[in-house]
Amino acid sequence: MGMYDELTLENLLSPESAAIARKIGTEKIAPVGLDALESDALRDFADFWNKARDGMPLPCVTRLDPVQIPKHLSQAILINVEHDPLAFQFRLVGDGPVQAYGFNTAGMDVMDLEVGGVPVGKMMHEVYSWIAAQRKIVAMKGPNAALADGYKRQEMVYLPFSDGGSRIVRILGAAVYYR
Repeated sequence: MGMYDELTLENLLSPESAAIARKIGTEKIAPVGLDALESDALRDFADFWNKARDGMPLPCVTRLDPVQIPKHLSQAILINVEHDPLAFQFRLVGDGPVQAYGFNTAGMDVMDLEVGGVPVGKMMHEVYSWIAAQRKIVAMKGPNAALADGYKRQEMVYLPFSDGGSRIVRILGAAVYYR
């Protein structure tokens, strides 16, 4: 039994956000252990994060050096984390996520996000809040009906970076999409 057994977006989220996940077809995406991922690229991101930690519980955002993962940057999503109130903004979005979703969210506040006319921002805010609260690598995978261009499922890693203390200020995400 893994630490995330029986945990999916549907039962991780508030009832309102779980209904949004069901409506867009992402409710079965679930947190998994890194060993459950198929993608070597996502494991490379996890290795990058672990090296950036340099023995600390969390890596400092000053250690976020994309030059160290150049062959995978097209899969990356960089999320800015603001506090008081908690908010998330897409800073950079690689070509992989843009192609898989059919649009670019760079520069957008997460709360403004819509997929297929469905306002999914609240749901994504809850997901990113949960990820930030974990204070460690979070891997997820599962079917995603919100994907475009024949993609059916995805795998993701989310890597939190701190301000040098305890506050999460960036989340580096990476995703691989499968047809």
